[in-house]
Formats: sequence, C-alpha cells, structure tokens
Amino acid sequence: MATDKQDASDLFIVDNSDSDWKVMSYLADWCEFSSAMDIATGYFEIGALLGLEEKWQEVDKIRILFGDEVTKRTKRIIGGPHQLDR
Repeated sequence: MATDKQDASDLFIVDNSDSDWKVMSYLADWCEFSSAMDIATGYFEIGALLGLEEKWQEVDKIRILFGDEVTKRTKRIIGGPHQLDR
C-alpha cells in the first residue's frame, strides 16, 4: 500500500551556520530537479525568492511556513495566506 506520509529520514534541515553551504545555494540547486518544496523558516523575506532569480518558477509547488516577523515589503506583497494555482 503506497503512502504519501514522510518519515524522519525524508526530512533535511539546512541553515546558514556553515559558511560554505547557505540556504540560498541549497534552494537554487533543488529548484533544478524538484517538483515541490516545503520550506519552514522563522523569518521570511520576499527577496529570497527574487535572489533565486527565475529558478523558483520551475518548481510546480512551493509551500512556505514562516513566522510573524516579515519586512514591510514582504507584508505588502504577500499580505496573508495565499494559494497560487498555475
């Protein structure tokens, strides 16, 4: 019986603590071959997607869970929960 449930071995945590391995480079790499990404972050800035240039637009589904601290620009652009269908 097939299941969509993930176990702990499917999860991977990336942070910016390693000077040679930043979240931005990890996401850019994953955009090239991933059809979906789930991202959880305490702080989100819309510029992070812009920093990925057009790579993020190649991903079919991106879900971002973030804390309540965002820049004014991010709040203005996002405003609240959204689901964008292509």
